[in-house]
Amino acid sequence: MANFEVRRVLVDPGSSVDIMYAHTFETIQLNERNLTLYVGSDLQGFNGAMTKPWG
Repeated sequence: MANFEVRRVLVDPGSSVDIMYAHTFETIQLNERNLTLYVGSDLQGFNGAMTKPWG
């Protein structure tokens, strides 16, 4: 977007995820039994890397 004036930005609130990192999960003393099975597709980061959610 260099050298361009940005007048509008579209944000899609339906394409988001809530992420809890493993350290936080362990700190509040949860374990894998507390997860709900995730049946969706893998997640893709801004860098193109794919990640499989735990739950």
